[in-house]
Amino acid sequence: MDVRKLVAGMCVGGWLASMVAVTSAGTAPAGQAPTAMLVPSGEGMPDGPGKDVTVRSCGTCHEARRAASTRLTRAGWAAVIDSMIGRGAQIAERDVPVVLDYLATHFLGEAAQPININTAPQIDFESAVGLLRREAAAVIRYRERHGRFKSIDDLKKIPGVDPRKIEQRRAVLVVL
Repeated sequence: MDVRKLVAGMCVGGWLASMVAVTSAGTAPAGQAPTAMLVPSGEGMPDGPGKDVTVRSCGTCHEARRAASTRLTRAGWAAVIDSMIGRGAQIAERDVPVVLDYLATHFLGEAAQPININTAPQIDFESAVGLLRREAAAVIRYRERHGRFKSIDDLKKIPGVDPRKIEQRRAVLVVL
């Protein structure tokens, strides 16, 4: 499995939950006020060429700083951007290389580190494993109630967790 694709896929899952919440903004049932869109903010992000475009392009769906806190290779960032566009992110074609350059310059990383499923916090299950927030929370609850996992396949037994996601990310999961 290509590590760059794996890393990109892991990060996309963490952001997907944010996108779902924002995508439903303005579609509240009759009689209820619509949910407000996230106001883009570049607070805490390094200054540099492309910061404004990145914040504007990414910050309406999720907090740009949190999303960019992930460290990926240039190819990993390119895959994340393509995936976000495929999921409905509104990034102008001319802005894609600008966003990619900014992220690859300021948030460059290496291959993903293995995730120990017996000690990993919820955010690692979201960002590195690609689980939705509710799935990651289910993993933590299960681990707290039943103790340490004996194998990666134990994750597939957790109600509410998509076993296909576990299988797709098996290469980055370890049991220690």
